[in-house]
Amino acid sequence: MKTNIRFMVAILAIVVSLSSCKKVDPIWGTKPVDKTYAAAFPLDEFHRLGIAGDTAAQKKMIDQYRKQLTKNVLNHYPRITDEKHIRFVLGSGLAKKVKSGDGKTYNGDFKNELIIILNDPSVKDTVFLACGNGMLCPLELTHSSDLGTGAQFRFTIKKGESLATYLPSLNAWAKVAGDLKIPIRNKKGNIVSKETYLNYLGRYRSVLFTGDVIDVAQGKVFNKAGQEVDFKIRLAETKEANKRLLDKAIEKRIKADIARHKAKQKHRK
Repeated sequence: MKTNIRFMVAILAIVVSLSSCKKVDPIWGTKPVDKTYAAAFPLDEFHRLGIAGDTAAQKKMIDQYRKQLTKNVLNHYPRITDEKHIRFVLGSGLAKKVKSGDGKTYNGDFKNELIIILNDPSVKDTVFLACGNGMLCPLELTHSSDLGTGAQFRFTIKKGESLATYLPSLNAWAKVAGDLKIPIRNKKGNIVSKETYLNYLGRYRSVLFTGDVIDVAQGKVFNKAGQEVDFKIRLAETKEANKRLLDKAIEKRIKADIARHKAKQKHRK
């Protein structure tokens, strides 16, 4: 009887051991951690192409949706310093200790899945696009294709630059300025509407300061101190600063006129 019990326990242990080592699909066969990495992306179509082995079509799709995918990553990690630190890789292979939404980890093979590799001073991580599942062990890739980095959404205004420096196309300039609510002045210094500088030729300049960071993905502008710019406040402050400069210029001119007048009086004497 005792022998039978020991035998049963041994068999049960083997079954448990085998079931725990059994491979599953670590992406589509487990509970996702976070599906928002693939927000507004045709994930099911991408997956079907991967199963069919049509990697060329998958690559075209990544190029088509690169901006959206970059934006999704930046929504998770807004402190990423540069989009070039976001890398997209199409890969197949074996994944071990893949985190799942159920709190467990799984091992399994995967085929033609998009892998997001983050290598930024603010974050270092590797996740699958489809489920946001990260890995506790390095991937064992049997095949991979580097699909490049994230779309460049962020640029810093240097001295003498404006939106037109980075967005030479008037349509692109108009859209970004409109979306980010960046005021535009004409050559007289008056604020004009998006329709005005889009439809009428002329000299226009965005109300941006040296050191301003334009983040198209987040739809925000940050000053050189890293604070989000409120253009209503900036316009008011600029108006007040210009008034002070004008007052100083007038005061300086008045003092110069008084000095010249005194000099003439002294010369006459």
